[in-house]
Amino acid sequence: MADLDPVDLGITSPRARSDPGDASDRIAFEQFYRTEIAALVGFLLYLGGSPADAADAAQAAMIEAFRGWATIRHPKAWVRTVASRAHFRRLARVEEVTTAEVAEPSPLLPRPSAIAEWEQRHEVLRLIRLLPPRQRQVMAWTFDGYTPTEIAEALELDPATVRQNLRKARLALADRLNRPGGEGSGDA
Repeated sequence: MADLDPVDLGITSPRARSDPGDASDRIAFEQFYRTEIAALVGFLLYLGGSPADAADAAQAAMIEAFRGWATIRHPKAWVRTVASRAHFRRLARVEEVTTAEVAEPSPLLPRPSAIAEWEQRHEVLRLIRLLPPRQRQVMAWTFDGYTPTEIAEALELDPATVRQNLRKARLALADRLNRPGGEGSGDA
């Protein structure tokens, strides 16, 4: 991933931690992976990704995290940054997907019917997809427990910009939730 800036992602110098092959690093990464992979997929769903694309981007980010584990200072933010960049690069590509294509089964995703049930139970996910990209991005980080200041740092934005986008997103979501049918015809 050549376009990643180590400073942006909270990576220290290679000598800052032990060898990436160290057993304690492997154990720490395994624990991180088990704890964070489902949340990372959910984060990407909030960004507007399909379940299959979210699982792919999350897995790719975790692979990169494993490769550089010994040098990553803030792994939760790091994998979200890497995964969201991969997600947005994928969106930028214009690819035609035929309806005959079916995503390969993935252990990161529940059976297809469970995904549909999950999306039905989480109406907010549908409404978030209607938000402009920056508001959707800020909401995704917020849902993952990050403060506006932490989001601003991770996305290299002014904290006031993050708070303003968060406010607009919340107002747009509240407006849509209060409308009959839960959705309006206007822009967010």
